[in-house]
Amino acid sequence: MIAIDDDKTTLRITRGDNTDTYHKIAVTYPVWDFSQQKEVLYEFQLNDKITFSAYEKNGYRKPPVFTKSFTLSQIGYTEPTEAVEIPLTATETKEFELLDKPKTYWYDIVLNDTTTILGYDEDGAKLLIVYPEAEEWLYER
Repeated sequence: MIAIDDDKTTLRITRGDNTDTYHKIAVTYPVWDFSQQKEVLYEFQLNDKITFSAYEKNGYRKPPVFTKSFTLSQIGYTEPTEAVEIPLTATETKEFELLDKPKTYWYDIVLNDTTTILGYDEDGAKLLIVYPEAEEWLYER
């Protein structure tokens, strides 16, 4: 399972799952356009770097437990876009600790190492809830 809650910021992932055609994590970045005097969506460029990082809950002063960085061209985009999908593989989601219950992390998404697109703000931390992979024990025998 990979899902985004109704608040559009809480992510739910089952450890060992990957993003695919039906399960996506996508991000947009609203910015103020002074010439139009209105909010518009930032147009991500092919060389823009996106970094998705997850931290222990209350752990922003500690190193992230998971980080994935990429440029749009590295993940297959061929033209600028207003929404970027964050690809996660089953191997990458298995980097989260295997537990017998869901674990909540904090996450942020950063553009070009300088601008937080989504992260801790006036509404608090952005949550990533990782659920255990039920049949992983079969593969560890």
